[in-house]
Order: sequence, then C-alpha cells, then structure tokens
Amino acid sequence: MTSTHHKPLCPCCQRAYAANILSGDRAAADTEPPPKIARFLLCHSCAPSDVERALAAKYTGSPDGASVHTGTSNNVPPIVWLLTPSEIQSQTDEILAETKSNLDSIASVPLSSVTFANTVTKLMTPPNYKTNPMVCAVKFLQHCSPDPDIRSAAQDAGKRLSASRVEGRMRGDVYERVKAFSLTEECEQLSQYEKHFVKSALGDFERAGLALSSGNAQKLRDLLEQDAAVCSEYGSNLGGDATKLYFKPEELEGCGDDFVKERLGKDKEGVCTITLKYPDIIPIGTNCVVAETRRLVAQAREGPAAYKNNLDLVAQGITIRKQIATLLGYASWAEYICSQRMSGSYAAVDEFLTSLETKLRDAGKANIATLLNLKKTHFEELGIEFDGKLNAWDSGFYNNLLLKRDYGVDSEKIREYFPLSHVVETTLQIYQELLGLTFTELPVGTYWSWHGDVRCFDVKDTTTEERIGHFYLDLFPREGKYGHAAIFHLVKRSQDHAAVDCMLCNLPPPGADGNPSLLRHTNVVTFFHEFGHIMHGLCAEGIGNSTRLAKCPRDFVEAPSQMLENWCWQKAILERLSRHYETGKSLPDDMLESMLRAKHVNVAIGSLRQIYLSRLDLTIHGSDPPKDAQGLQDLVDELRPRISLMDNPPGNNMLRTFGHLMNQYSASYYGYMWAEVLSADMFATRFEEEGIMNPQTGMDYRKMVLAPGGTGRIMDHLTNFLGRKPSDEAFLKSRGIVS
Repeated sequence: MTSTHHKPLCPCCQRAYAANILSGDRAAADTEPPPKIARFLLCHSCAPSDVERALAAKYTGSPDGASVHTGTSNNVPPIVWLLTPSEIQSQTDEILAETKSNLDSIASVPLSSVTFANTVTKLMTPPNYKTNPMVCAVKFLQHCSPDPDIRSAAQDAGKRLSASRVEGRMRGDVYERVKAFSLTEECEQLSQYEKHFVKSALGDFERAGLALSSGNAQKLRDLLEQDAAVCSEYGSNLGGDATKLYFKPEELEGCGDDFVKERLGKDKEGVCTITLKYPDIIPIGTNCVVAETRRLVAQAREGPAAYKNNLDLVAQGITIRKQIATLLGYASWAEYICSQRMSGSYAAVDEFLTSLETKLRDAGKANIATLLNLKKTHFEELGIEFDGKLNAWDSGFYNNLLLKRDYGVDSEKIREYFPLSHVVETTLQIYQELLGLTFTELPVGTYWSWHGDVRCFDVKDTTTEERIGHFYLDLFPREGKYGHAAIFHLVKRSQDHAAVDCMLCNLPPPGADGNPSLLRHTNVVTFFHEFGHIMHGLCAEGIGNSTRLAKCPRDFVEAPSQMLENWCWQKAILERLSRHYETGKSLPDDMLESMLRAKHVNVAIGSLRQIYLSRLDLTIHGSDPPKDAQGLQDLVDELRPRISLMDNPPGNNMLRTFGHLMNQYSASYYGYMWAEVLSADMFATRFEEEGIMNPQTGMDYRKMVLAPGGTGRIMDHLTNFLGRKPSDEAFLKSRGIVS
C-alpha cells in the first residue's frame, strides 16, 4: 500500500499516538488506572490519520509492514480494519482470488491421493469464511459504520463473498475429492469430531445441488445469488431508514417529561422528533395515553409507506426460495430448512406449534378479555367513547397499565434502578463468575473502532489464562446503524487466533441534560440475552466450530441465551443488577416482588404472538407461498387474528420490518419457541436445583453445551448436560399452563 501524505496531527491525536501506539499499550498493561490520554477520542480532523491507520492495522503492524508498537499485538482483536471503500474493494478481490486458489488446490489432488489435510481441512477454514479475519474487515461495517460510503462498499463486499460461497458449493471437482476421501481407510480412523466435518462437507455440496444436471446447477446458482441480493436490499431498507414523525408534547402524554424534553425542537420548533428506533417507539407503545399517536407510530412502522419496497422484496424472496427447494427435491423451503435443523422435519414443527397453540388459546382469550375490560375502564375515566375492541396499538399500552394498577409495576420508576453503566458492568461480572472467564477492557485509544461509543474487551480463561477471544459492545442507536439488537460473530476461532464477537444494540443513550442512560427491565433482559450469544460464540472450542460446516442449528441457537434470561428474574441477581442512578440503592423489596409476581402476566397472548410469527414464517415458505405483496397482505390479515387473537390494522404488514425472515432465520423463526422449551428444562433441571451461581454447574454448561458449537448432535449434548432427554414439563409449568 502506498504511503499517503497527511497534514500534521492536531495536539490530541499526536498525544494519543505517542501514548497509546508508540508506547506499546502501556496504558493497557498498567495495573494502575489508565492515564487520561487513554480516554481521548481521536478528533478525526486528520482522517484517515496516521493514528487511525496505525490503530486499524495494529494487530499486524502498520500498513507497510513496519512495526508501530512494541507491545503484544494480540492484545487487540486479530482484525486489520480497512478505512476506505477502495481498500475494502481491493481486499475483497484478494479474498476471492485466495478462495478460488484454495478450491483449485483441492481439485488438483489426484483422487488416489486425497487426505484429510489436503481436502477437508482446507474447507474448514476457507479464505472466504469468518475464520479469515479479513472477511470481517471487508463486510461487517455495512451494519454500523457512520460513513455511508463505507457501508455501501461493505455491503457490496458481502454480496460478492456470498456469491463466492454459492459458487464454491457448486464445485463438482472439489466434491469428488471429498467424496473420494470419505471412502478411504484414513476417514474410517478419524475422530468423531473430524468425521463431523467430512459428513457436513458432503451434505453441504449435496444440498447445493451437485447431483443436478449442469443446467439445473447453473439455475440453482443464479437463484441463490438472486436471493442474497434481495435480502441485502431488504436489510439496507431497514438499516438506512430515516423516517421522522413529529408530535406536539401533548400528543406524547404519559411518556414522561425527560422523553419529551430530549426530543422537543430537535428538528422543528415546538414539536418532538420521533424516529422508528426502539428508544423512541417502545416508550410510546407502552406509555403514551394518546391512542392516535400510538396508531400513527404503528402505521409508520408497518403501513404501506414503511421501508420502501420491502413487502415486494419478501414476495420475491419467498418465490426464489420455493424454486430453490423444488430444484433440490423438497416440497417447500420450510421442509428443506427443517430437515437440517434439530427438529428434523416440518411435520415435527407443525405438531409442536399446534400443540402449544391449543394449550394456550383459552388462556389467551382470558388475557385479551382482561385488557379489553381495562381499556373500557380507562376510556370511562378519560370520558372517551369506548370502541369495544383491543387494537394492535393498544396491547402494549394496556399491558403496561395493568402492570402498574394491579401489580404495582411502574416501568418508568423501575428504569431509575437500572442505569446502563451499572447493568453492563454487573452483567459482565456475573458471566465471568458463572463461566470461569476474565474480561479485561482495552483502554480507548489503544484499538481502532468505527465509532467513539464502541468498547472492546479481551477474554481469557480464569484458570489457564488462555485467550478465549475478544468482544465489542456498540450499544446506542445512530443513523445508518443496524436497527435491532443482535450479535455478529466477526471472527471464528482458527489455529492462528481466537474468536471475536460484537453486540450491536439500540439501547436508550444518555440524556442531553447529563442524565445517564436508564434501562427498562426488558432492556436489561435483552442485554443479558444478547450477551449470552457472545459467550456461545467465544466459548465454542476446536478449529472450525461454528463455521458453516459446524453451525449450531437455528432451532437451538437461541436456547442458551433464553435460558440465561432467567437470571434477570432471580431476586439475588436483581439486587446486584439494580442500583438507583441517584441514591445508589438496589430495587426495594416491594418493587422487586411486584416484578416477580407480574413476570407471566399475559404470557399466553405473548406466546400466541410468537406462534403467529412462526406460522407466518412457515406459511410464506410453504408449498404454495403467496405470489405477491397482496397475497402476503391477505395472509397476515387472516393469520394474525386467528392465532394471536388480535386484528391486523388495515394495510399494516409486519413483514415489512420482519428482518428475521430475510436472513438466516427464514423458515426458522419457530426456533424461538422450540428453544424456549429447551431453555426452561436446562434452567430448572440444573441451575434451579444446584444454584444459579454454582461455578461447577456453570462450567458444565460451558463445556457440555457451549463448547461443542455446531459439532455432533445437539440432542446428545443436551442429554449429557441434563442427564436425560429434554422434556417440555418445565416450560409448561413455568408458564402456568400446567400445575
């Protein structure tokens, strides 16, 4: 890379450069608190400055190969970050060339000379998968970079890498070598762990259609590329949304003075600016007394004008996937996907959902009646004519009102006890204690990040001091950032480096008036849940675990995190997680007990909503999917009231914003309910019995459930952890469905 001349560094950047890079991580290594310079944020007036380039390339040194520090390079994540669109494009070209070379080298091996090392090993850590840190460097920033040009370049890189993976699975010459090796004596002598990858590689090629004719194989390749492009456009519409709604303060009655003050006059004098980000819409949905405001927000998020052409893109996507399934010999995309999951078949999922829906229906009707009666009383208090129905935009508000009136649960008051900084630090402490890990935060200024809010942590095994990996936390909303809460597995473990994960959330930011970020208890649960995914990613052991050839099944992947949500409902843990932002006191006993009593209030309609979303997912991916956007609208209008017991507002369609179905969760959303059953069993059988902070139970969980990653059979791992096969008894009892 050629050197670029930059203007002299400003004083803050020069000091940061001297203190944090040339010094070799002195701040990170000191046992004393880091010097103030470690907390400087680069001003970026020198961008891309020598400081920024040095930090971005810190793992391996400067871009031209010369050492820029004397510290241990792997104190930072093993990623050489790219700072311009041209660098991203160039590096993507290089990855694709290396990928082709890797496949060509396998294909060149004579069939009589195939070995595990010259065939399967090369497929376990290919250049175009996340075991190569440069894959993260070229594509991840599409989800979070403040620079739209970087996001666009990274998105293009992601499309090209996806196409290359499709192309790689079409390589018949490589498939022949893997198949030939599977018949050798060496293969017979492999460990069970290694045999997993042989079997998985064969299945990967065969599901890609290598048994098809050449014409159909090319058609399959084209369809897979089309699907990737459609999903990418859909995601861009979500991430790039800049919708703004404007309300007068009185139209936000009930949302609180601070909520109004932070948004008043932001864009227009005398009105509050409301985006479709969670910190805006959730308080309105649960607290705003003005029903019309709630309706307008729901319409902006799901109505005909929401998220550009996303409903048309869903129609295109499901049509493409049905064609793919047909080519591969499956009746539907849902059957194709379920055959690869823990469930094993669509029929098993259908039976699972039907059984739960039947058991929940009566309780769900009772929940609806309770909320409807509360709405009638509320309307009488307000002197408003009762419309006799519970609208979609009413359920969140009246559920919250029920919690306040009947259970003494005031979500706004509870927020005061959950300042984000304390929740984050305590959550990290709990996970360290439970799993036998040590987290060390890297001082700001000693690593590169895409935004000043991003924090980075080094993770080691407490006993052995072996590096487990790194993780980033990027917690606040901003323009162009991924709009939900999710974990991105940036780098997978290989023989050369540990894993790296990142949490992208959209939690309420600190107030402009200096007040700290305060979380609802639901936010606390979300953070605890998402961090569980980080631990699943980092604690997977072995080379290639959790790669494409060893992915944890989608219908189990949520179970570990869902199990860990239970900690957020334990009195001892809530006492640790809570600390009033002014007094420093934990949640009072009366508030805590009220929360615990209200845990399963209206749980039936919440579960029925999950079943509705699962059915919607499976139906649009069924044997006769809707043909167009109108067909999708008709389906939502029919399914939503029948299953969730709540009418769909005219013209609204949550498929416009249901990103799960346009990524790796297509035909897999049922996995949330499936995993809930498993998670309840794990928690009740081991942790409730042996102690929620029992370190031996925690280590068993880490080694028996998290460490295998996607290798072997999940059912075997769970049976090993539980001491028996899983059961739904704990789930049904915990939800009050059975006594």
